[in-house]
Amino acid sequence: MRFIQFVYKNMGTLPMAVLHVFFFLAFCSVSILNHYFFRSAALDYGIANQALYQFAHLQNPVCTLLLQNTDAPYLSLHMSLWVPLLSPLYWIFGSYTLLWVQNIALIFCGVGIYKVAAEELQNKSFAFLITLQFYISFAVYAALASDFHENVLGACFFPWLYYYYSHGKKWQTFLCVLAMLISKENFAIWLPFVIVGLVFVNKQWNYKQWLFPLGLILLCASWFILVGLWIMPALSPVGKFEQLTRFSHLGGNIEEIISTIISKPLDMFNLFYKSNVQPDSDELIKQELLWVLLFSGGIALLWRPSFLLMILPLLMQKLWNKEVAFWGINYHYNIEFAPVIAIAIVMMLASIKQVQIKSSLLVFCLLGTLYMTVSKMQERIAYHYNPINENVFSSTHYSSQLPVVIIKKGLNQIPQNASVSAHANLAPHIANRDTIYHFPFIKNARYIALLFPTNNTYPLSPATYNHIVDSLKQSRHWKIEYYEEPILIMKRNDWISHP
Repeated sequence: MRFIQFVYKNMGTLPMAVLHVFFFLAFCSVSILNHYFFRSAALDYGIANQALYQFAHLQNPVCTLLLQNTDAPYLSLHMSLWVPLLSPLYWIFGSYTLLWVQNIALIFCGVGIYKVAAEELQNKSFAFLITLQFYISFAVYAALASDFHENVLGACFFPWLYYYYSHGKKWQTFLCVLAMLISKENFAIWLPFVIVGLVFVNKQWNYKQWLFPLGLILLCASWFILVGLWIMPALSPVGKFEQLTRFSHLGGNIEEIISTIISKPLDMFNLFYKSNVQPDSDELIKQELLWVLLFSGGIALLWRPSFLLMILPLLMQKLWNKEVAFWGINYHYNIEFAPVIAIAIVMMLASIKQVQIKSSLLVFCLLGTLYMTVSKMQERIAYHYNPINENVFSSTHYSSQLPVVIIKKGLNQIPQNASVSAHANLAPHIANRDTIYHFPFIKNARYIALLFPTNNTYPLSPATYNHIVDSLKQSRHWKIEYYEEPILIMKRNDWISHP
């Protein structure tokens, strides 16, 4: 009887608790299982895990896994400070640390979305469904299938930033902005648009109300100048802010890129849905993204243009980029869209008085999001999609194509402090060391850890990969320390430690 009374009294909270727990487990079934089944990748999860290990040991974090065959300070790659902040957890959760934190962050985001929706709409059922819409967004699963990335953590603060800013809670708003800024350097470009959008949403037309948001924008600008023009170039081995090379078709430096954007507005508009190289059938990847966004609740962005303004820099960073990998619906590059669209749906519904119209629009957004997520898990235009990593509706996702126990037994043959050159899918599990290289780079490595045979020979062709492995097996400089298909551990015969 008491249990029934408890359920009845908490009808608004118990269903939400069940929803949060269910999707936390669903998120774990993607990222945690992928790592356990040796599907996580050296780029970028191996890099993050090596940095986590180094920060946890109070060392200067240096990435040795780059395909450029050169070492680089971790913070020269991205100014992401969440890994050092989370590094104490390494001693508890090991190589799974960042995945657990990312899954919790997504639930934290869902809680924030529900909080905003319940307050704005005064309808717990609508708030429940909008939170569900976020949890089933294609962007969430694409990010989870890409292991861990700090921008996911940053994006999860968006609904809380919206909530605290709208309530005039300046200190909490500042902390949210700070949490997002330290996620990745490009958040300093995104956040000013978010803040301006918040000014419009909250109808702060009095100039006296602009002081605080202006201060936040200046903070973002200062952070970008400090990080992008000074710290990261100083740390980089090549002495420059390398992220700009992705926009080299617009100019050789920031000044030239800005000049191109201002002087060629029509060309820049066309780049939202066309390739920078013509003719190019790959521009269909851009168009796929735009359609998926529209039918995954994106209609709310058109209904409430302030939120369209908020995602504008995200679209610019993705679609003006010359690298095709950024254009589509793959990977973690879309995660920021998901919470913005969810809050945009809230505010779209809040602007409508008729309950029937509200309900119809919400159902449209929810079913559209579900359809896009499920259908694109099966097939998509974007390149390099691996359904085994992402398609939670496929039975193959929940089983390993590799003998996990045998692989772990082989990896245990490598001493904890030994330098190693590792296969892409092995590196994240053994990145807890000062020196680990991405095979085929060997350098002064004492051990080589490979999957042989394997379907994943990245970054080599299968023929080249097999040829190099066969050559190593026959080399007098290497001996087979352990081999039980498919795990191959080799040890250098004439190993000499190099400083």
